[in-house]
Amino acid sequence: MIGKRRWHPLRTLSVVLTVSVVTNLALMPQAQAATPTPTQQWTEVQQLLTGIKGQWTNQAYSEAVSRSMPNTALLGNGDIGVTSGGGDGFKTFYISKGNFWAGNPSPSLVALGGVTIAPAGGSTPSANLALGSSATASSSHPSFPASRAVNGQWAAGYEGWVSEVGKPQSIRLDLGSAKTIARYVVRHDGAARSGETANNTKNFVLETSVNGTTWATADTVVNNTANVTDKAITSVSARYVRLSISEPTQGTTSDSQQNPRARIGQLELYGPGSSGPPPTSGPFLEEQNILKGDVDTTMTIGGVPVTMKTWTAANDNVVVTQIKSNGSTATQLQAQTWSGSQDARPGFTNTSGVSGTTTWATRATPTGSRWVSRASLATRAIGANLVGSPSASGATAKMVFDLQPGQTVRIVTSVAGGGQNPADPAPGARTIVDGQTPASLDTLYAQHVEWWKQYWLKSYVDLNDDVLEKYYYGSLYLLGSSSRAGKTAPGLYGIWATTDSPQFSGDMHLNYNFVANFYGAYSSNRADLALPYYDLILAYVPEARRRAQQDLTRVNPSYISSRFPSGGMPSGLLFPVGIGPFGSTADDNYHQQVGNSLFTASQFVAYYDYTQDRNFLSTKSYPFMKEVAAFFKNYLEWDATAQRYNLFSGPHEGLWGKNSSPDVGLLKYLLTGLIDASTDLGVDTADRATWTQILQHLPATPTTVYNGQTVYALADPGTITGNDTRNIHPGDNTVNLEFIHPGEVLGINSPAADRQIAINTLNVMNSWGQDNSFPKVFTQAARVGYPAQSLIDQLKNQITTKMAANLRIRDNFHGLEKGGATEAVNNLLLQSDDGIVRLFPVWPTNKNASFVKLREKDALVISSSFQSGRVTYVDITSEAGKTVKLQNPWPGQTVVINRVGGGTVTPTVSGNVITFATQAGSTYTIAAP
Repeated sequence: MIGKRRWHPLRTLSVVLTVSVVTNLALMPQAQAATPTPTQQWTEVQQLLTGIKGQWTNQAYSEAVSRSMPNTALLGNGDIGVTSGGGDGFKTFYISKGNFWAGNPSPSLVALGGVTIAPAGGSTPSANLALGSSATASSSHPSFPASRAVNGQWAAGYEGWVSEVGKPQSIRLDLGSAKTIARYVVRHDGAARSGETANNTKNFVLETSVNGTTWATADTVVNNTANVTDKAITSVSARYVRLSISEPTQGTTSDSQQNPRARIGQLELYGPGSSGPPPTSGPFLEEQNILKGDVDTTMTIGGVPVTMKTWTAANDNVVVTQIKSNGSTATQLQAQTWSGSQDARPGFTNTSGVSGTTTWATRATPTGSRWVSRASLATRAIGANLVGSPSASGATAKMVFDLQPGQTVRIVTSVAGGGQNPADPAPGARTIVDGQTPASLDTLYAQHVEWWKQYWLKSYVDLNDDVLEKYYYGSLYLLGSSSRAGKTAPGLYGIWATTDSPQFSGDMHLNYNFVANFYGAYSSNRADLALPYYDLILAYVPEARRRAQQDLTRVNPSYISSRFPSGGMPSGLLFPVGIGPFGSTADDNYHQQVGNSLFTASQFVAYYDYTQDRNFLSTKSYPFMKEVAAFFKNYLEWDATAQRYNLFSGPHEGLWGKNSSPDVGLLKYLLTGLIDASTDLGVDTADRATWTQILQHLPATPTTVYNGQTVYALADPGTITGNDTRNIHPGDNTVNLEFIHPGEVLGINSPAADRQIAINTLNVMNSWGQDNSFPKVFTQAARVGYPAQSLIDQLKNQITTKMAANLRIRDNFHGLEKGGATEAVNNLLLQSDDGIVRLFPVWPTNKNASFVKLREKDALVISSSFQSGRVTYVDITSEAGKTVKLQNPWPGQTVVINRVGGGTVTPTVSGNVITFATQAGSTYTIAAP
């Protein structure tokens, strides 16, 4: 096992062992595993997951169009992502593709398009014609450009377009083509921010133009005080709309008088017949069903109550929305297939067309020095009688069909393209959708449901805690939806792109964020979800080599130039903070950090630790780990006086210090893994000696004293430079504990005194609610044995206050990584540290729990139950035939070990640890009679 051993001489304090002697070890006849049968497991999974759903009871779809991770219902198959949206009386599904990345002007995940289902005739009812239009302004605050006024993200607390100080101001929209406008809505600042009514726009004029040069007044408003202006106007056809603001504020406060800024939360335009969003004439309910991977919608559309079931095929890029009429009258609906984004950047090409009864839409990213990507959607209505022929205009193609009482129609959309410089993907998309029949769709749906069934059966936990389970299974659902082997790995916000301008380009941030997406995958027995991660990292290796040789100076010019006058080193890997697919760089900064390669390498170590996949080790993990180690062999400084190596880097972005605790800890984890791997593979004896020498002479994790307590520091005390030179940053990201997780230097079986320092540090940091800390701090606490109920209470508090309706943990900047705390949940129930497995190591003794098929290091798959303060059974399947070391779950009691189907097993016992050899593929039962 890679990384199993901890180098005890490096510990800060001496080892203190407390053991409970196991006596009278008995050998009993063969037995059956106590783990529930497959049928029982599926029954238990259904009972656990049936009540865990995302749920919405209105049609606001707030933050469906989002520059981070959407907060509406989500679907995905690891390649295509589906985001639920729409409005009163119509439904939209935004469709994105994980490898649809713009290369120019810089790499970014971008939106593709979508499908809208609405009543037939004219504009989509209540459709906001301004949504996603091109918006410019007379001036804009850098953080609040004009596009924010037309992006559909308006909600409580939202700030849209904000001008610079001064008046007059104006915002201008280009709708792309002439639209008939009969009503407009202005959401002023007080509409979203109740305390800011002084900033409501007082005097303004709505103007329209067909050519962008000659303007006509459509409406004039003076002395407005309302939070929302909602007015009908004489219908006018126009491509351009301008809101000219002469008095941007009420002038009732000193700030609004002295610093007048225009503040328009949202500017909306509607067509004829829209005197206001029509009331929903029936109930609305939408549910994100994670058990089956469906979105189920009950709504009224075209005056008829309908139910919809939307899903993605498991292995085919097909999205299906099944619409069933529950009404007594017929209605006509339209299905629009469109390309583009409601939060669009310039330079994209959006087209659409019709081929027989199939509609299609294609989007191409901007041209430039990098690649151009193209992707297409193609749609058919199966089971429908089309009314007339489908049509296309601009970026939208549509078909009209009748929906009779009791009838079911399936809107089927295929997705093709993505990647670098593909040929026109529209023919491929059309071929996929044209090949679908009612029978083929039934088969695809059955495969889809079966995929999710098998996914949930990989492992499950029963915590007897609705809050923890809702987070746990919701996070696994989002990861399973966004990552599949052979596809492009999901970045910061998964594969759900509803904008062309995601924050941080939606990239793969390497100083923990991208890595954290997969923290819980291994112990949850879903290590395959991490496979796209390794492919993406390895694609960047040639560029990382070049950077180590040629770009090292940019990390810290003054330090690097004194050590590496050429600006680089002969070997090794240097990663910037943000990368993208295809070996691209999305964020070219280093922030004075050299540890990005160590973060990436930690998951290469973890994958082999948990799976014992020797082919992965020899072809991917080991070669990569060697190159990362080569960098640090070159980079470390030898201190002859102290007889140790020193490592200078930035523990936090922008800081600089000696022996940064995350860097040194992750380097120890890497070198330990390399030593074990080279031994397992029987290669590189000389390198192994070098790695051992380095490992044995790395410094101890730095500590400092804070308010009279010894705590773990960010770097050697007194060496930190930058904008915050404190040795520890209470309330901040717990990077000073990343040597625990993901670094594996300190664990549940470490000396109690060392773990107490970590517990002191957790209490001093008090970072349970810090956004960056969520994927790591709870695992760090579990790994050192933090008091169980206190740890659970802290985790539940964050879940309760921060969970979005779609089961993700939300903040303004982060996304998929929040699922990384599933590792903490697993660690409450099961840990393997220093080669010793412990059951329920951080679980309250008065609380029942069980788990089935969690995975531990050495490729052990373990099931167990804890009832009434006692472990009731243990089953261990050894996939690789490694020796098991198990801390006795029944201290001081007789233990019985049987190999299922193979008779008794004779273990050895030392202190409180039971050790026995295993055969690959065999299952062992451990029980106290």
